[in-house]
This record gives sequence, C-alpha cells and structure tokens, in this order.
Amino acid sequence: MKPTEIVIQTYEQLKAEITGKLSHQGYLPVHDQHDDPLFFSRYMIWSNNEEALRLTWDGKEQWFALEVTQDLPLKALSAWSQIMVVPYDVKNKQQAYSDDVIHKIMGSLE
Repeated sequence: MKPTEIVIQTYEQLKAEITGKLSHQGYLPVHDQHDDPLFFSRYMIWSNNEEALRLTWDGKEQWFALEVTQDLPLKALSAWSQIMVVPYDVKNKQQAYSDDVIHKIMGSLE
C-alpha cells in the first residue's frame, strides 16, 4: 500500500473505534471533513451537546490529534484543548505501528 492509503486506513479505523466508544456515552458524529487533495488532511467531530471531541489527521505536519472543546455551539474560532498529539511516520508500513498509534489515542479516551 502507498503511505497515503495506510494513513487513510489508520484514520478510518480510528474514526470507527472512537465512534463506537463515544456512541455509548451519548456522542454523535456532527462533522466530517476530508477535502485536502495535497496532504490528505481530515478531521471528524463528535458532540454530546455538552462538549465536542475532534480527531484530526494533519497530513502536512504528519500527526494525529485528539482535542476537546466545551465551546458549544461550535464556531470557526472555537477554542480546542489538546488531549493527545501523536506523530505518525508515514513511511512505516507495519500494521503493528498503526495499531500502536490507534491504541495510544484510544487509551487517551479512558
């Protein structure tokens, strides 16, 4: 697989696992954006009407970030606080590497 395919696969797996975990806590997906053809950056936002969580893949900087805000309703300038930022080596094609990144991010939701 190409590095971009691995990143997108990892992002999609993270998105699915976070959605599953958060749905049991009353969160729903409220925004999903992925329109960066150059770096493949993308993000997903979930909310429970008290706070929102955002998962971001920053393709230029090559990291995943999980952030939270209580600034609802969401606005373009809502302040987000970092829960975790995990650099991602797009050249590492080992599934175990992607699984470890997913495990770290999911662990931050405990």
